[in-house]
Amino acid sequence: MSVFSYHLVKTSYTSALQAMLLSPGSKQVPGLIYAEWMNAMTLGAPVFDPSRILIRQLAVFAQWENEAAIDHFLEENKWGRVLAGGWHTRLVFMRQWGSIKGFRIPAPTIDADTPEAPVVAVTIARMKFPEIPRFIQWGRPVEKLVRDHPGTTLSLASIRLPNTVSTFSIWKTQKK
Repeated sequence: MSVFSYHLVKTSYTSALQAMLLSPGSKQVPGLIYAEWMNAMTLGAPVFDPSRILIRQLAVFAQWENEAAIDHFLEENKWGRVLAGGWHTRLVFMRQWGSIKGFRIPAPTIDADTPEAPVVAVTIARMKFPEIPRFIQWGRPVEKLVRDHPGTTLSLASIRLPNTVSTFSIWKTQKK
């Protein structure tokens, strides 16, 4: 059974730039199925504000063959040791809407009928360039709603230029 992980770490400008350009893929990391390396963003900030993209803060969403592969990566790999200096959570797949190339989405394994349990939501969008203006127009108001919702304990966004955007949020419960 595969496991997902989400990593956040604040590093130097040089290390963050190198990670975006030289981040390892599944061929270089045993047990890694796929990973998206991104820069963290401030949810709801104006699009062209310098505080929007947090260049020194890396966000990595990855799928692994098992938890041992995550542990090995964090202990033995150069980039894993960078990520080990930050925060991460391990996730079990629950459900999906849409698809994205690279990840191997498993069959749901968790009973979604536990409305009191906390849940993590991860979204990833790879946009075609003509879609970006519409996404900017509608995305920021939604970001503010998620950021300011009393049901979240953590919510943030991330980006990999030019066209990959992601959100990550931890919700207190699955209740609507």
